[in-house]
Amino acid sequence: MSDSDSVKVAVRVRPFNQREKAANSKCILSMNGSQTVITDPATGNTKMFGFDQSYWSHDGFKEDDNGIYQGTDSSYADQRRVFNDLGQGVLNNAWAGYNAALFAYGQTGAGKSYSMVGYGINRGIVPITCDELFTAISKNEDKERQYQVSFSMLEIYNEKVRDLLSKDSKNLTVRQSPKQGFYVENLKQTPVQNYKEIERLMDQGTKNRTTASTNMNATSSRSHMVITVRFKQVFINASGESTTKSSEINLVDLAGSERASSTGATGDRLKEGSAINQSLSTLGNVISALADNSSGKKKVMVPYRNSVLTKLLQNALGGNSKTIMIAALSPADINYEETLSTLRYADRAKKIKNNAVVNESPTDRLIRELKEENARLMAKLQGQDRGGKGRDEELERMLQENVRQMSDIQMTWEKKLEEARREWEQSQAQVSKEDMMIKEHPYLQNVNEDPYLSGVVKHALPPGNNYLGNSKSETGNSIFIRGLGILACHVVMSNSGTEISIEPVSPDAKVVINGQQIMVKTPLQHLDRLMLGSNCLFLYVGYPADRVNQEEMKQYSYDFFQQELAQSQGMTTLLGTPRLGEGANEAMDKLVFQDFVQLMPKVDEVNAMSKDMNKAMTFQPIIKNLASHDSLGNNKEMEVEVLVTNTLTNQVWMWSKAKFINRKFLIEELYQQYMEEGKLDVEQVSSGEDVLSNIH
Repeated sequence: MSDSDSVKVAVRVRPFNQREKAANSKCILSMNGSQTVITDPATGNTKMFGFDQSYWSHDGFKEDDNGIYQGTDSSYADQRRVFNDLGQGVLNNAWAGYNAALFAYGQTGAGKSYSMVGYGINRGIVPITCDELFTAISKNEDKERQYQVSFSMLEIYNEKVRDLLSKDSKNLTVRQSPKQGFYVENLKQTPVQNYKEIERLMDQGTKNRTTASTNMNATSSRSHMVITVRFKQVFINASGESTTKSSEINLVDLAGSERASSTGATGDRLKEGSAINQSLSTLGNVISALADNSSGKKKVMVPYRNSVLTKLLQNALGGNSKTIMIAALSPADINYEETLSTLRYADRAKKIKNNAVVNESPTDRLIRELKEENARLMAKLQGQDRGGKGRDEELERMLQENVRQMSDIQMTWEKKLEEARREWEQSQAQVSKEDMMIKEHPYLQNVNEDPYLSGVVKHALPPGNNYLGNSKSETGNSIFIRGLGILACHVVMSNSGTEISIEPVSPDAKVVINGQQIMVKTPLQHLDRLMLGSNCLFLYVGYPADRVNQEEMKQYSYDFFQQELAQSQGMTTLLGTPRLGEGANEAMDKLVFQDFVQLMPKVDEVNAMSKDMNKAMTFQPIIKNLASHDSLGNNKEMEVEVLVTNTLTNQVWMWSKAKFINRKFLIEELYQQYMEEGKLDVEQVSSGEDVLSNIH
């Protein structure tokens, strides 16, 4: 049975965020039914797009006593409505035996994670879908039918795959087989019996993703997250034989789209092969090729193999899957170009047609095929068609993988559940211990660019000395943190029982409290904001008696941290004009200020990478005047640029914001290579690809 239909596409617009409000942003989007209209803030011209669904979530809502956002206007689309329109379709397809996929696309901060996962009690499509699946399973009374659900969660960053459910965070390999297509070798697939277990696994995976986000600068905005729910229905016939109907549900939260488009207008070449940029660029090429093929144009090759992401999403895009795309939109005029780009991307995707097939196959047939393939592999290893040492190793690996798959298939579902239950009990004991520490003692909680990942990691600070750094301390309580600029032992936080203080361990240990860098032992107050190194942000939460008003914590977002840091540093221009905000052009001041705030943490990260790699290059965000002052002395036009300095030769360069972001992708790639290998590739440096040694 097959069913050919187009990829279903929806768009959703979120409320203004803190940064957009501070910039006095104007809303450039409007929606009417399935139509979305965008207005160019410079010219007033409009463009109209039509999708399967257009969701207005910008305003017309309030938060009820339980913290749930409910519409005060009929146009408002809440989380449940989005699930009913999109997630329910994913669920229905899974029950029918079709593969299903739902992926979210859009720039960083546009609301992808909110739609997919949600925040707190306002659950998104992923948790509601999983909850509804088990609700339906619990109503089954047919003893001849068994349901098996397993869960996996991975992250793709810089073309490398990490298993978010495994303590071993080494990179996994993507393989291809005739039966499975592309798959991740040794990816942990955990059997689950209820929604609570999935919730626990999602929390575990999110914590692992957040903990690693500062390591090698792999922040959430630069990585893709793929959750896969495998749902198998086993039917026992009258003769006792079993057949199965299976579905693979892929739920994908893509990385921020601005890396693929926003820097292209400068003429500065962004290396096509850059792994940081590769996945989304390839995804765009795949969607374009599929759209052309579906529209009857001359058939073109679809470049699935050009990135890890598109390999794993091959079925979801143009293959055996019922697929839905949700594009997240910023409503602010300052994001016009990005929002227009997202709308065009979504408009292209809706032209793709898939050919979904019900996955019905007897389990024993698959085992028989694996045994037959093993016989062929053994014959080759025993001398027939030998292809040298490398070929033999590959054949042995394939043989071992087939044996592993057969063992996995033949292992009873009950045994798999028992193994999963033991792991569950061990992890729950650890979680309970950590929760108790947080309730009894002051703690640090992380702050992330992605609100969904903020507050996920909490470090308790029990009485005595607490040492924070990227290696374990032999004395006191050791808290392991990694990130740009974090030393082996970075700070000591002392808890006297009545007061907490923080002290940098050396002059090289960067510690910032409420926007001000400190060099000596300093007492902390409840809700102080900390930055350790270049990108580790924490909110200090005091003793239990201090935590009277938990609502206070909500205001200390990533944007709050960055604005506080920018204001404390003082924003002067290249020409030495007064601090921003003192002129009459307040609207221009706010826009430039927000640009500065957005760029500042990226510059800090590049400075830390340059220092780690022993490069004599420093970077500084500045505000440059493009025109002279008017008769009143006010700035007429300004923009943010980056001053680049070679500290050995004292040469300086001026980079536009777009050029700096382009180069940052390449510097990140160099840095990851350096961290993994301890050095830079000689050929790469001599060929000019080391952008920190070949500035122009």
